[in-house]
Amino acid sequence: MPHLRELYARLRTQGFQLIAVNEGDPAKTITDYARKERLPFPMVRDDTSGHDITKRYGVQAFPTNYVLDSKGRIVGAFVGFNEEAIKQALRKVGFKL
Repeated sequence: MPHLRELYARLRTQGFQLIAVNEGDPAKTITDYARKERLPFPMVRDDTSGHDITKRYGVQAFPTNYVLDSKGRIVGAFVGFNEEAIKQALRKVGFKL
């Protein structure tokens, strides 16, 4: 999460948005973690009965990161955290790093 926190801090003035989705932990665990790590972006729980968010995006492992363009189209999908690949995808949609 420190890498995502740094990216968010650097890019939010350019319109960058970030939402972290957790599938399995209890809500209190998520809230406590977000507070402890001082996450400046929302961290939500996919607590729908069928885990709709993770199924919709085909998440099979955590972390999985997606970069979406301004129209909501996926322009990069990464299992695990690959900072350089994420930065390349962000550049592709116009962010200045």
